[in-house]
Amino acid sequence: MKINSKFVLLAALLLLASCAPLRPLAPEIPKGYTRYEPTATIQKSKERDAEILKYEQQVSDSGQQIPDYERPKSRNITGIDAWDKVLSQWLGTPYLLGGNTKRGTDCSGFVSSVYMEKEGMPIPRTSREGFRKGKSIARDNLVIGDLVFFGNRFRVSHVGIYVGKGNFIHASTSKGVTVTPLDDSYWKQRYIGARRYL
Repeated sequence: MKINSKFVLLAALLLLASCAPLRPLAPEIPKGYTRYEPTATIQKSKERDAEILKYEQQVSDSGQQIPDYERPKSRNITGIDAWDKVLSQWLGTPYLLGGNTKRGTDCSGFVSSVYMEKEGMPIPRTSREGFRKGKSIARDNLVIGDLVFFGNRFRVSHVGIYVGKGNFIHASTSKGVTVTPLDDSYWKQRYIGARRYL
């Protein structure tokens, strides 16, 4: 049996080609370079919390009191102490997809955690389910604590809590938990309705 040399050469080329990477190898990471990871924000938050606790412990151990100007103050978000006490603790929390704690949260995680913390009331964990349930409220009839929803004709994609004076608090992907006007150019065109759970 005679083997054709062209056939052997073709088989060898196919074998070698199958061993080569399909895409270029990743370049080597330079020393000192830190790749951005969402967990880095959480780590910084943990470090900041640890520093604050350490400082407060040192002051407490020395028998001193923390000066008023250094104490975190409850921000006047709604003008209602019960709401402000809960909401102000969330301000600045970084955005974390799937999160629902003060170390990182997404929009529906934030809303459901606030309702559980303030009212002891479970509400749907997704913005789509939250929009589907609850009592529909006209924008003109919004009261503090109503949920405001955003998206388009086909999909609910965001939720926040109405805090009065035309503003809502929500977990923004770029700013974390923040207060934003409903008439903000980005959110105004995406507003799709409100629901009341209280």
